[in-house]
Amino acid sequence: MSASEVDGTAVVTSSTTPVVVTDGRVVTSAMERLEQILPVSAVLAIRDQALTLVEDVTRAYTDRVAAGEVGFGGSAQAAEDATTGAQCPTGLLYGRIQSGKTNAMIVAAALAIDNGFRVVVVLTSDNTALVDQTASRFRLLDEGPLIYASSSNQWDEDRDNIARHLGRHGVVFVCSKNRAKLASLVEVLGAVGAASHPALIFDDEADQATPDTTTAARASGRVNAPLQGSTTFRLTMQNDSPAELGESVRESLRHNVFVQVTATPYALLLQNIDSPSRPSFTRLLEAGEGYTGGEAFFSPNQVEGEEPPLAFVDPEETASLSESAERAPEGLARAIAFFLLAATALRVRRGRAEREGYKFLCHTSPKQTDHSTLAAVIRNHVDQLFDGQELLPGHRAEFEWAYRSLTEQAPVPALPELLASLAERIQNRRILVINAAANSAEFGSAYNILVGGNILGRGLTIDNLLVTYYLRMPRTTQMDTMLQHARMFGYRAAIMPYTRVFLPQQLAARFARISEAETSLRALLASGPSDGAVPVQVIGNLRPTRANVLDPNAIGGIRAGQQVYPSIPAHTPERIGTTTARIDAILARILGTTWNLRTHEYVRCSVGDVVELVRTVRSGDPDASDWEAEVLSNVLLSIAARYQNQGFVRVRTFTSNRPTMVGGAITGSANGEHPTARAMAGPVLFLLRESGDHPPWVGVPFWYPTLVFPRDMPNQVFNVT
Repeated sequence: MSASEVDGTAVVTSSTTPVVVTDGRVVTSAMERLEQILPVSAVLAIRDQALTLVEDVTRAYTDRVAAGEVGFGGSAQAAEDATTGAQCPTGLLYGRIQSGKTNAMIVAAALAIDNGFRVVVVLTSDNTALVDQTASRFRLLDEGPLIYASSSNQWDEDRDNIARHLGRHGVVFVCSKNRAKLASLVEVLGAVGAASHPALIFDDEADQATPDTTTAARASGRVNAPLQGSTTFRLTMQNDSPAELGESVRESLRHNVFVQVTATPYALLLQNIDSPSRPSFTRLLEAGEGYTGGEAFFSPNQVEGEEPPLAFVDPEETASLSESAERAPEGLARAIAFFLLAATALRVRRGRAEREGYKFLCHTSPKQTDHSTLAAVIRNHVDQLFDGQELLPGHRAEFEWAYRSLTEQAPVPALPELLASLAERIQNRRILVINAAANSAEFGSAYNILVGGNILGRGLTIDNLLVTYYLRMPRTTQMDTMLQHARMFGYRAAIMPYTRVFLPQQLAARFARISEAETSLRALLASGPSDGAVPVQVIGNLRPTRANVLDPNAIGGIRAGQQVYPSIPAHTPERIGTTTARIDAILARILGTTWNLRTHEYVRCSVGDVVELVRTVRSGDPDASDWEAEVLSNVLLSIAARYQNQGFVRVRTFTSNRPTMVGGAITGSANGEHPTARAMAGPVLFLLRESGDHPPWVGVPFWYPTLVFPRDMPNQVFNVT
């Protein structure tokens, strides 16, 4: 049968893939239930994307595990024979932040059960509330498979029932990535005979806890390196502990496909090629209608011009807060005022209260003591806004500012009407701390202010989130962690006029660059398979992921055609030092004259000359620089032979009043500097001379660099294995 032939509603996706059943009992029931809570068009879109994933899964299973066990007419039995491939395959479902990955997993699980998979395992973050939420959502399938969650002992008590019905109906296990729960699941899988059936394992937020955190240490070869993998990795993927050999979820299911689910796959794509955590196929999960991601929040115009939904605050404004503070600092006070007015305006517009109200998220620190302090400050502030029905005069300015901001984009009642309505309901405010010490929340129907840290960064869906107050500024930022903090992303198009993100401009610039990297990676994966060396675009010296899960001997960086530049120019005498004069001298040698006599030329030079200039020029953001001289130098040296040790330098003047250069400074039009440089036969270093004699600069000239790599250069951020 060819790839184009169809048998009823079963679809053939390749010559080696079995026919995939698309209208089975379980998926039909799941679709009917989803249509009760989502528009039919949205459910059909979810079904279509889930189907492409299951087609990938059945293809991988047939090619690398065993033929004849899954798909239309499959045996639904896992033979005792060894797998066709060296190991069971790993796939990646690459979604976006809060884009509906759980619904895609639910429908994919339904399709999988209809196609002979009898064991579905869903691994979640170690959060009881999240396990219960996920299990509750998977109960859309309970007219087909049995469904159990690790938050109770039911799967242990029901072993006989599971074993009795597994072969016909299948079973779904929802399990937290917790040592005791995983060990319990491994035991139950063995007791019910799960190994005798095809299995599909979903690892939600797969990059968070599952990768082996001993990878870097063991790759170092040092004497005191760990002798075995980290706990979650061992119990999930591959157990190499001498006392527990083979005791992992995956090894307990001899014929399986393991699907990693995440919006931040950097840690997974940068694994060594022989790692069981490295995906061999990728399916992109596209967001549906009404989704708002980085492009809606962090465009260059928004970041550079403080356009809605962005509002900039002082990065230090919460540093000295104490629990006894009766008044919030200015940025937080404005954020609270905007939230209260926006939530009130929405209630008036909709003519009803929301069941779980509207949300305000505060994310300023990972420390639980800081959460308690901030919650106390917010509580004191909110509870002293009104005297009876009257807004106290001391708070008038922040509410007038918030009202002006709100009316820029949303049609709202007059301020006195909003304040009167707010005064009637302000007593129903809830200030909720959500962290490891208190990881669940009971939302009210009015105003909910959430304060927390890491637990707000993954898995948590925050409906009706209107305001985010984000001041999380670690010295070393990981791209995946920071992107996961973007809980403002989601299906929020309808409430965007009522939405604001309060944060420092520097953090907005980081979000913009990380969103750009996400877009680039998704475009790259859409254009080809993921089983080769997949590059991950790294923003400056921000880490793509935590270093301990990667083999440092196997990672390189920089993609083809990329331009690299510092977001913040070095412009103060302290940062510049003598570099301006030194660069002038180097350029005089390369150009054969003073720089001002050879502007706007692409002057040929050696890669060594480019490296010397790169190492000399400075960045203005040493804490999280987008210009890491040593990294860039190493990349330049590694590609020198490909271009016969040839590079180019282009100098010119420029004038800017932007302290933060989100989009860089070279031109990008069709015939502009960036596309021209990308087409050159070697890397191009732009050095742009700013006189520095006008605001916001401080009166000294400086050079602003941009390095453009050739478009035909092999992508340089990948695992070299």
